[in-house]
Amino acid sequence: MKGKGKIFLLIPVLLVTLGQCKKTDTSGPLGTVVFVGASITENWDFDHYFGDYNFQKVIHYDWDKTQVWDEVEGYDPDIVVVKECGAYFYTDGGTPLGEYESSIVSMVDRIRNISAVPVLCTTLPVDVGAGDCTQAQLDDLRAFNDWLRGYCADQGIVLIDYYQAIADAQGQLPASCHDGDGLHPNGAGYDIISPMVIPNLESAL
Repeated sequence: MKGKGKIFLLIPVLLVTLGQCKKTDTSGPLGTVVFVGASITENWDFDHYFGDYNFQKVIHYDWDKTQVWDEVEGYDPDIVVVKECGAYFYTDGGTPLGEYESSIVSMVDRIRNISAVPVLCTTLPVDVGAGDCTQAQLDDLRAFNDWLRGYCADQGIVLIDYYQAIADAQGQLPASCHDGDGLHPNGAGYDIISPMVIPNLESAL
């Protein structure tokens, strides 16, 4: 009877251990990675490009991504990737870039406070004249990206520079990489930016 009692006592321990192994096995090679963005992130087919990884999306249709911080933190992430969308840069110019920059700084502070790794991304260019996209919008977007590159360099943050990878000779989103609105990448666009993700996340860790 004593031997049987020991077996019964071991069962909960084994179940807990198996549960922990299962969690580790499903976490993905990079742990849990949360991508914070808007439509471009939402439309990204993670299963197709990153099927072996535990990538989660937090979608918020506003430039201030701090508004969804509780959702981000709820995933207990190892890495948090933050990207602004070109749609939030004003077509008439005069985008409040200082507010956008403050939002990014606040997000980085929050990410680091939970011992996760921040990774930032440049905003994809727009195609001037396609859809509602304008030169003033592109100019503000470029200014933001310039600030972001300097900030990441100063802070030692990995930057995924989507802009540089996809921009054409005029610094715009190529017509072949969107379906007419000048803003959202199509399959060809995602094929260009997707290979950048894993190497940059690996370097961040």
